[in-house]
Amino acid sequence: MNGDRAIGLERRDGHGVGRDLRGMTAEELTALGHVRMSAQQALRLRCIDCSGASAAEVRLCIHVQCPAWPLRMGRSPWRAPPSEAQLAQVRTLAARRAVGAANQPSRRGSDATAGVAATPVPADGDVGQTHGGAGRGAEDRP
Repeated sequence: MNGDRAIGLERRDGHGVGRDLRGMTAEELTALGHVRMSAQQALRLRCIDCSGASAAEVRLCIHVQCPAWPLRMGRSPWRAPPSEAQLAQVRTLAARRAVGAANQPSRRGSDATAGVAATPVPADGDVGQTHGGAGRGAEDRP
């Protein structure tokens, strides 16, 4: 993490200590180098850091007493599985999106604009006349 560490510190009894997060703004956290993420994502990244930057080692972690151990793989084992009604709703929304995407025109450009320059250039190449003389050649200068 980079950024201006002083933003995240305050003086207490002559020593630098971390500021109370509840009094910090999102802009200050961004200036410290933090990015917005869920607590689950933050725990996963912490586990990767603890395991020497190896996701494979996170999977093999033997520190079963660690509070983050059940969450180390990026999913919460405490979350209930989705109900059939929730799954049906997700399927319905996915089908609607697929139909909507199929009905959208292509955004890759049409044949009508293919090969057309965004800024027209005169056929004789005299840019100076078209753009107010900004492109005058050496022979036109006083």
